[in-house]
Amino acid sequence: MEETIGQLNTSYKGQIFRITFKEKDFQVQLLKKSPTKEETELQVLLDGGLQTLVKKKERWFFLQHDLDQDLANHIWRAISLRYRL
Repeated sequence: MEETIGQLNTSYKGQIFRITFKEKDFQVQLLKKSPTKEETELQVLLDGGLQTLVKKKERWFFLQHDLDQDLANHIWRAISLRYRL
């Protein structure tokens, strides 16, 4: 979590989600106050590390390619269910 200190220029703490993906638990913190259906980019803290989700066509991907790209869609599903998007 130390790598995120000082990187965030917002007073919004963010909605926290706990999700399970491929039998592993993750903590995701959404860094935008009220996402919309039209979003094409979102920043989240994934287990304390800053990650960027990017929408291409109808799927979500991590900007960083070293992560499981299906996890990005799983995270978006959790966000869209919570915010009824």
